[in-house]
Amino acid sequence: MEDQILNFNTQFAWEPEIENEGRLPETFSHLIVCGMGGSHLGARLLMGADSTLPLTIHSDYGLPREPDERLQSALIVASSYSGETEETLDAARAAAARGLSVACVTTGGALAALAREQNLPFILIPKDGIEPRMAVGASMLALARLLRNADLERAIREAGTRVDVMAGKEVGANLARSIAERIPVVYASTANAGLAYFLKIALNETGKLPAFSNLFPELCHNELSGFDTTPLARPLAEHLHAIILADPSDHPRIGKRQQIVRAMLEERGVTVSVIEIAGAMPLDKAFSTILTGVWAAIALAARYQVPDDAATPIIADFKAKMLES
Repeated sequence: MEDQILNFNTQFAWEPEIENEGRLPETFSHLIVCGMGGSHLGARLLMGADSTLPLTIHSDYGLPREPDERLQSALIVASSYSGETEETLDAARAAAARGLSVACVTTGGALAALAREQNLPFILIPKDGIEPRMAVGASMLALARLLRNADLERAIREAGTRVDVMAGKEVGANLARSIAERIPVVYASTANAGLAYFLKIALNETGKLPAFSNLFPELCHNELSGFDTTPLARPLAEHLHAIILADPSDHPRIGKRQQIVRAMLEERGVTVSVIEIAGAMPLDKAFSTILTGVWAAIALAARYQVPDDAATPIIADFKAKMLES
């Protein structure tokens, strides 16, 4: 996985090409990105960087439960890195069967075959031996191209090219040492939901750890109560390690909530790390933060002697069992 970080910048030189581009609708109100796992992370990060972008995410079978006129006005984007994700294939087939506008983003597989068979517009993203979660740059560039947003595409490319892939290594290593022997929970503002989710996924898939995430201010109204434990239950909470993503651009009351929650957790024996989200532009902040999380996950994988921190064998086993009759 370390080589995938070191080569992270290179994906931003890629120029997406839309096959069957003439089949794209001239206008559409928004993109509905249908994807699972790493295949929708690019969309999440874009939504966090610019909340005005016309993007929504659907991570399930079929199509989102939206009014028919809203689906008719959208471009349904089936995004599957492998091209074999059954939920995404189901969404693409459902959209095509209803005569909706559909585009596909994939490296190949059954999704590319479906696009060719039904003459759908599609983008083949590079498959350079990287995990879907690390191909967020290519995914973001593909979405920007489908949106026909040259300014967004340029901003993605520039931010991805200039991010220092080594800058977060020491912070990530320190975070890994703090997490050791505990279960991480990542807390961030709603605006940074995509970053919290990415770190959770990195800790799950690379670190091979159970990890969870939640958001301010919502967690202050429910999850916080889970730490108000009796002496008999307190050891359960003490197995957790909270990672708070602090962003100077968050609402000031979010910053205050984070400070209070940190103090209250530490009073109750829960260890806490604060990761400062730094960067001049939203995409710079996004890329530097996710790479810090991946560095931490790599260090944890080494600590726990994970033989291959890029592979996800339990997920492969699960998919194989789903195919059994």
